[in-house]
Amino acid sequence: MDLSQKIKLITQEIQEQYIADNTPWVIGYSGGKDSTALLQLILYALLRLPKDKLHKEVHVLSNDTLVENPAIVNYIDEQLRLIETVGKKKLFTENPNLFQVAKVVPKIEDRFWINLIGKGYPAPNRWFRWCTQRMKINPTNDYILQQVSKHGNAIVVLGSRKAESGNRAKSLKKYDLEEISGQKFKKHTLPNSWMYSPISDLTTEEVWQYLMSVPSFWGGDNKKLITMYRNASESSGECPLVIDTSTSSCGNSRFGCWVCTVVARDKSMENLIDNGEEWMLPLLEFRDYLLEARNNDDNRMQKSRMNTDKLGPFKFNIRAELLEKVLEIENLTNLEVISKQELAAIQLQWNYDGSFEFSVSDIYRKVKNKSLMLDNKKQS
Repeated sequence: MDLSQKIKLITQEIQEQYIADNTPWVIGYSGGKDSTALLQLILYALLRLPKDKLHKEVHVLSNDTLVENPAIVNYIDEQLRLIETVGKKKLFTENPNLFQVAKVVPKIEDRFWINLIGKGYPAPNRWFRWCTQRMKINPTNDYILQQVSKHGNAIVVLGSRKAESGNRAKSLKKYDLEEISGQKFKKHTLPNSWMYSPISDLTTEEVWQYLMSVPSFWGGDNKKLITMYRNASESSGECPLVIDTSTSSCGNSRFGCWVCTVVARDKSMENLIDNGEEWMLPLLEFRDYLLEARNNDDNRMQKSRMNTDKLGPFKFNIRAELLEKVLEIENLTNLEVISKQELAAIQLQWNYDGSFEFSVSDIYRKVKNKSLMLDNKKQS
């Protein structure tokens, strides 16, 4: 079966599944090739339905850990604006509220800098990957469960493909446990939630062929997407919408967090820098420094946060040093890497942990040469 026939069958199936019931769809969008192809296919399929058939809610859901690669964040934000505008204008003209575009972020206590610098958690590794649950799974699942609470159930539509990796193939097979009668929805671990993967049988080559031959529904530039993949070269994965621990983590992904230390080297960021994104160099240098700091036992307290005789969190002087380096990155890149709210939370956490020796405000003033407190008066 050639690609055009496959696309035709996928389109028909999407239409049939959409009109079959009133359960809202939550479509995972990461900005990568798979989620882009998925969303594009869905929107084109819905466009071909009679207007009176567009009767139930469609949510486009993106997750931002707040430490994503800034270049990717800018790209995704641009796409989300286009998706929302065009989706409401071209599809849900009679009832724009049926089409929602949302980007979720972690709660303040779950954010990376609060846990790394505030609580002193060592940077994540394969055995202590504390980031995924807090920063990806929780905010995404919270959004899905809001729809379950409102409507009674929800269908999570993902761009997972069997050909993408062995782990994803196993994950798709794992959820072949319970199906809504006559439909291709797999029961998920979230209550009253199902999972639907329309493009699961497409190959990587077919995904790219589709994206290069069919214009973006929302007016984006799919050639820009392939350029980003090419510039990041070595890896070919992307961060999917993560809703449980069975979903593959970002690890080598170019669409992952720039602070990720699960792998020894961030080859994708190195390649982006080599291909003209030199402004990312301070980010890469900090990531590499963070990896070294994590692997040095002398940087850690001798007791865990649970007061057991296990290697514990970073010492306070290391946490202060990390904060100083993060603020220096802001000076070098003109990015807001850490928010004022997070800075305040870090100070509270240090005090809660019994340290009054280091002051976030003093470190901020030292690096930024201005007061942390913002008001209407001229900064000192």
